Amino acid sequence: MLTISHARLDYPKHKAFDNFTLAVKPGEMVSIIGKSGCGKTSLLYAIAGLLPLSKGTVSLTGGAEACSIMFQQDRLLPWKTVLGNVLLGLTKESVGQAEMLLDRMGLYGHMKKYPQQLSGGEKQRVALVRSLVRNPRLLLLDEPLAALDEQNRELLQQEIKEFVVTKGITMVMVTHSIQEAIFMGSRILVMESDGIRFETENPYHKAGDLRSRNEFFALEKVLRAQLGGPA
Repeated sequence: MLTISHARLDYPKHKAFDNFTLAVKPGEMVSIIGKSGCGKTSLLYAIAGLLPLSKGTVSLTGGAEACSIMFQQDRLLPWKTVLGNVLLGLTKESVGQAEMLLDRMGLYGHMKKYPQQLSGGEKQRVALVRSLVRNPRLLLLDEPLAALDEQNRELLQQEIKEFVVTKGITMVMVTHSIQEAIFMGSRILVMESDGIRFETENPYHKAGDLRSRNEFFALEKVLRAQLGGPA
């Protein structure tokens, strides 16, 4: 589905990342964690075709049009309604799909509202629907839940995970939260500016009680140690 080979991305005054190689199979959910400044967001932008690589290659089945990215900020247009924001750049043929997704996210009654009338969690749900309405084969998530309170964050994690699994969407998520990485990822990577430091499969990814399992906390301990934090 996605193949990245010896990728490097340079900015005018510094390197974002180098020597990054990764292969993602269809339907995989990959979480990427790493210290600030290691190039996680730049990597997502390169995958989406928003930033050109300085070296190496990114190969995506279906090309950049097959992927959709959800950013840290909701990026909703204040002068457009919820439905208008979701349908931005799409034809009327997508209205039914948009309404179905808004209903699934508990936003059906908010379709005619404007962003300033929504809570932070509702805005992020709209941004999520805007990413999903395009039926992406690859969903890229750039810390989209970081600004939410814990309850809303966990609710949206569950909603995203269920939808992605049900639809067979491939997902690559960047996050600073180790717990979020474990809950969302069937595979978890620890990234450094010079590539992947550590990688592990998550055998408990499909467990319904994942957050309360002893294995969850054991894996969190391993990942924290790999990030250089207290074990």
